[in-house]
Amino acid sequence: MAQAFDTRIMTLGQLFANPNLIRTPPFQRSFSWTWGEASTLVDEIENAFEAEAGSDQAGCFLGTMLFIKPEKSGSRLATWPLGRNQRVLEVVDGLQRLTTLTMLFSLLRDIDRSDAQRPNDRILSAIATGQGRNGRHRFMLREPDEAFFQSYVRQPGATLLIPDSDSQSASEERMIGVREYLRETVDAYDLPQRQRLAAFLLDQCFVAVLSTTGVDRAHRMFTVLNTAGKPLGRNDILKAQLLAGLKPQEMQRAITGWDAAEKLTGADFESLFSHVRTIHGRTSPNVISSIKDIATRAGGGLPFVERILQPAAEICEAITHARHEGSPHSGSIAASLTYLNWLKGNTDWMPPALLWWLEKGKDPAELAWFLAALDRLAYGLRIQGRGNKRRLTRMNAVLHAIRSGQDLKKTGGPLSLAREELRMVHHSLRDLHKRHAQVARLVLLRLNDVLAGKPQRLDAEEFTVEHLLPRKPGINSPWRAHAYFPDPADRDRCTESLGNLVLVSKLQNDKAGNLDFAHKRQVLFGTGPHLPINEFVRRQTEWKRAQIEAREAELLKLLDHIWQIGPPPGRRGEPPTGAPRRKATADA
Repeated sequence: MAQAFDTRIMTLGQLFANPNLIRTPPFQRSFSWTWGEASTLVDEIENAFEAEAGSDQAGCFLGTMLFIKPEKSGSRLATWPLGRNQRVLEVVDGLQRLTTLTMLFSLLRDIDRSDAQRPNDRILSAIATGQGRNGRHRFMLREPDEAFFQSYVRQPGATLLIPDSDSQSASEERMIGVREYLRETVDAYDLPQRQRLAAFLLDQCFVAVLSTTGVDRAHRMFTVLNTAGKPLGRNDILKAQLLAGLKPQEMQRAITGWDAAEKLTGADFESLFSHVRTIHGRTSPNVISSIKDIATRAGGGLPFVERILQPAAEICEAITHARHEGSPHSGSIAASLTYLNWLKGNTDWMPPALLWWLEKGKDPAELAWFLAALDRLAYGLRIQGRGNKRRLTRMNAVLHAIRSGQDLKKTGGPLSLAREELRMVHHSLRDLHKRHAQVARLVLLRLNDVLAGKPQRLDAEEFTVEHLLPRKPGINSPWRAHAYFPDPADRDRCTESLGNLVLVSKLQNDKAGNLDFAHKRQVLFGTGPHLPINEFVRRQTEWKRAQIEAREAELLKLLDHIWQIGPPPGRRGEPPTGAPRRKATADA
């Protein structure tokens, strides 16, 4: 009799290889990760990848995945997954990770090809079993997500295409958001680094693969995996090791302080130790050993808790809740923290904010200045499309400057944007939504606050970006009329202009579609929220190049007021040195 389930530790290179074909059953939900959740997986991989060189502890564990296997009998079941009998595995737990990893493989393939390099054969095999009619996709989603995934992720060159955002479903929008976030990560590596990354993914990233027969048994196992007890966290290990050996009175003080820090930070308590490690200049991804070293230098477990952990927890709690009181500068401080916290899933800015507050937070004016400058830097880097690695390098330079007492107000320091970076900011703002839809939405929300005169505290996830001049108007659409946009290239530029973007609810976006301007105005101002960012549009009777450029100029002036980015340079000429490569787009 065949056993009820099988389990095995496998590399991704084994899981995404023959004879395995992974399919998504109909009962599964659509893709639900945003770039925030994806960043947790990517950070884990990147930290392990960076630590791989010269380490005897290479490897990255990516958790457990649960599959339904075919209900077949035979001697080969005992050697699963190598037997030819078992080829198709239906994913029960692990869908989001499998989707994200397939995006990563596809990006590695397409970026190699765009650089005129032959893609890694094993990466190609992780995407499909072969080429042409005999090839089969290694991993497939369920419909309708599968068709979109094939068109914009899996088929060769698909990750370079930009879909029509005005017609995307919520899951498709999330998929593109994660894909573009992953692109930033991969773009930060040169060819030799990408080759190393591909090998690391396939040979040094592991999953615990659990398979069973039948959906009922799989559901019971899924429930057990996700509810049976609280996993032992990094903070639990550190607590046991740092407080061991303390005298009873010291032990009670340390436990009280530790528990108070955990209560303050809640779900962010685990991340707090990473931030503490970073502000103390420890570059090793091994957080536990780094924290133990910091505690030793502080004089032991009790001094670490009282002098380092508790103060850091109090400030982190204020940062994450955007709270500051008791000063004329408190409003400015809270506003900067609010906008920094919009950058969910990527807290590279948190250690500099924490360290400055710890060292100079008693001066509210200096704290307000620093957080405003940090906000300018953080958004400037994202608008430029800088990937994780480059952003972390820059933030580490800011940390080093704080620790060494450098004058951060000095022009040319790591906290300021250089002239070439400002040129790149303006270059990227020309078609920001095409480059990074999430950042474009945050920029529009920020402009909306400025136009409203105060923070509106809107839920960013409730709004989407609409192109008034649609990206793909129908062949007989008035938008293609000679009187509106006689030059197709001019129409394309106007379409991606910041002046052509408005913020709408998801319901309004669905209704607007490719309607003409008059009907879009009715959708925009007839129902749903009326936002200040859209008010310019209300005053217009037509929507042509002149109106788009006028609104773009108005919005760029507001961004200059927020971030001191200066006026835009002339539109003609080459992009600034180091500007991200322009990606191929789908036909308009």
